[in-house]
Amino acid sequence: MLDTRLTQTALSPDTKKGTATKSVILQAALEIASKSGLEGITIGHLAESVGMSKSGVFAHFGSREELQIEVIRKYYEYFSDIVFIPALAKSKGLPRLRQMIDAWLKISVGENTSSCFFIAGAAEFDDRPGIVRDELVRSVEDWRSALLRAIKESISAGDLQKSVIPQEMLFQLYSIVLGAHHDSRFLQNPKSLQLANKLIKNVFLAHQVNK
Repeated sequence: MLDTRLTQTALSPDTKKGTATKSVILQAALEIASKSGLEGITIGHLAESVGMSKSGVFAHFGSREELQIEVIRKYYEYFSDIVFIPALAKSKGLPRLRQMIDAWLKISVGENTSSCFFIAGAAEFDDRPGIVRDELVRSVEDWRSALLRAIKESISAGDLQKSVIPQEMLFQLYSIVLGAHHDSRFLQNPKSLQLANKLIKNVFLAHQVNK
């Protein structure tokens, strides 16, 4: 009978190396996708970026679609670290909701950030059914659910009026960020961020509870 501990010890260096290599590939793929979209990821381009053979890159995923799915999941982790998790440090209600929107807007429009996958990816895969689109939809729905929950918490906390319809406010806020992303990145309008912040502020002011 094999000694399980000995087997695990013998395999661990290769396993760690494989995990580390896959992480490097994913990071390179994420950087490519942030500039060229998910469809901009090709095995050849990626292999060249990380200094590996095409077969070496392919061995870690199995298909281009699986690679794209892994990139979406990697981006979701990044998005959570930058946008969602910091918001949890804020108190429930409007402070948390504002933090979520502000951070999302900054990574979507900011000069030193890449395009938001949740917005750019939606345009890229809006009419392309398949497992990559399904994974992207799941990520977007998770984010929208978090925003919707934050709006409801703001109402429960007494920060927003009870007459607020959460789904309608979500649509308003989401639409503003989408518009800012489009005008800033596509039309190169330098005033997009300022305008978006003003509109978001007006949405909150229109529905805030006067304390």
